[in-house]
Amino acid sequence: MINYVYWSRAMKHAGFFSQTFTYDPYPKFIENEWDVILSKKYGNIPIFAKMILAFFEAMTRYDVFFLSFDGFFLGSTPYWWMEGIFLKLAKKKTVLIPYGADAYVYREIRSVSLMHGLLLSYPQHAKRQEKIARRVSFWCSKADVVIPGFMGPDGFGRWDVLVPSPLCIDTTVWHPSVKRNFADGQTGTVFIAHAPNHRGCKGTEFILEAIQRLKAEGLSVELILIEKKKNSEVKSILQNQADILVDQLIFPGYAMNALEGLACGLPVVCNLDDDSLQLFRRWSYLSECPIVSANPETIVNVLRRLVVSPKIREQLGKASREYVEKYHSLESAQYMFSMVIDYLYGRIDYQTLINLYNPRISEYCRRRTKLDTPSDNES
Repeated sequence: MINYVYWSRAMKHAGFFSQTFTYDPYPKFIENEWDVILSKKYGNIPIFAKMILAFFEAMTRYDVFFLSFDGFFLGSTPYWWMEGIFLKLAKKKTVLIPYGADAYVYREIRSVSLMHGLLLSYPQHAKRQEKIARRVSFWCSKADVVIPGFMGPDGFGRWDVLVPSPLCIDTTVWHPSVKRNFADGQTGTVFIAHAPNHRGCKGTEFILEAIQRLKAEGLSVELILIEKKKNSEVKSILQNQADILVDQLIFPGYAMNALEGLACGLPVVCNLDDDSLQLFRRWSYLSECPIVSANPETIVNVLRRLVVSPKIREQLGKASREYVEKYHSLESAQYMFSMVIDYLYGRIDYQTLINLYNPRISEYCRRRTKLDTPSDNES
């Protein structure tokens, strides 16, 4: 969960005292990014005792808890349901942000294709629906703020900040690509990157098929599969090798890998076709998003258009960087979480919070010129 690290970094830069907690970091190579690693704390006492100690110690040190629907450390114990009650009694504030497996109740998912994709990748969670549903219901009733992002329409019944995604990325570390490739599949090879970490949910099989179809047409394209790579290696591939990033065709919306591609100034392809996403165009900033939308049925045509049009790739890449700087940088995270904290302590009202990115009235959206996506985005 690298984004907890990014969120904390953003708030530290804004002057808040912020710390990140994990039991055991995954993947291991980001271990030094976390402030508190519970597996290394409190000596050799049992794990159960560590979790209880960490929870009550945190109660004495922090005022606001940013949690997933797994909860904090009591969430891993039989007393998970007591966590929200203790936090309320102690007058602590809670902000709930799901990451996926913690809050997807498969029977509540609007997109049948997404449900099938999740079953392909994570069938075990279908057997935990009742447990997950109880936690989602519990935290939606107890939390002070819920920010579900693209997951919002899938059974939460509540969102307090209407934002496509609360994820952010450090744009001072992720730089635009230095590669300028004017190949069009005839004069040279176009390199298409994809990270198949959730093959069913991302629609990897359709991406592989699309590449083969383009090759059969005579286009010179190469697929770069990004698997089991460190962040530094992923960054190098996106900055120095890739011309296009295809992230996900089944999941509606975009996630962390797409932000990495956007930050590197690449044209990025995701599924923005789902009807539920209209919500984020009307009352949030998704209409400014330069991501090229594709699904399994359109991916061949979308990729073909991008491959043969280096000028469009360049325009989209420029818009990608502008979008991530405006809405997914550490600065943007500072704004969103500072406003959330202002709401928690009564300095702004609920209407201000839920309209934080309403394009007609949002102060933040007007700080920079509205982004116009290249006209060929729909091709």
